Amino acid sequence: MYFITCIFIFLAINVAEASPLVYGNRVLTEDFVKITEALDGIQVGNCVEVNTTLPLCDTEPALPAPSHGLKLRFVALGRGTQNYTCSSSDGSASPVAVGAAATLFDASCLVSNSPTIFHELPSAMSKVSTDALGLFAVLLGQMTSRTSSGLILGEHYFTSTGDPMFDLRIGGHKDWIQAKKGSSVPAPSQLSSHSKDGGHNVPWLKLGFADGLGIREVYRIHTSGGQPPASCKGQKESFEVEYAAEYWFYG
Repeated sequence: MYFITCIFIFLAINVAEASPLVYGNRVLTEDFVKITEALDGIQVGNCVEVNTTLPLCDTEPALPAPSHGLKLRFVALGRGTQNYTCSSSDGSASPVAVGAAATLFDASCLVSNSPTIFHELPSAMSKVSTDALGLFAVLLGQMTSRTSSGLILGEHYFTSTGDPMFDLRIGGHKDWIQAKKGSSVPAPSQLSSHSKDGGHNVPWLKLGFADGLGIREVYRIHTSGGQPPASCKGQKESFEVEYAAEYWFYG
């Protein structure tokens, strides 16, 4: 599990907002020890059963609960960009959301075994490049399971008609959903000691079903980043804002 520990120590450095080479940083050292102990022996991905509860009480108001009869199928960490356009580059216009694109990393095992660490990861992942995370996921998936599809669960993007898509077929599953707009609540201003400014975080969502297979509802929670600037002043016609979030899939 040493490779796994190294990856999560790398993420912990970002969470702690500290230099990796600060001598005598007792708090950072203690964080490393806690993470190492929590992750030692934990299966990293490809859990069949997800044993955890969706945390809906962190916002006011709370998002609606999953519909009756649905079961939690997958939990993912999404890392990508929220995409915007500007009609002009002065302060009179506001950015307009035109979708998103993100890689979905399998986190079903981690949330089942260590939800506290899991909920801290979006804040850390929003500061790590998607290329680095993708490489870590591929290597870690190969080292932890020779028969699994790895830790890249799927991809999230928007169709040409502006509908949010979550396609898990890239991860070897049959499941996919073209979702539709549902409920939205502002991200909490203080979810943790590592994510203090909820104003920069995109809202928490519950998305409904428009088309697909296996998945009926999607939650986006514990968001980090993604909000555009208040105006288009100085912005390009099209631009992206980095973000990370948890995605919970029910079916």
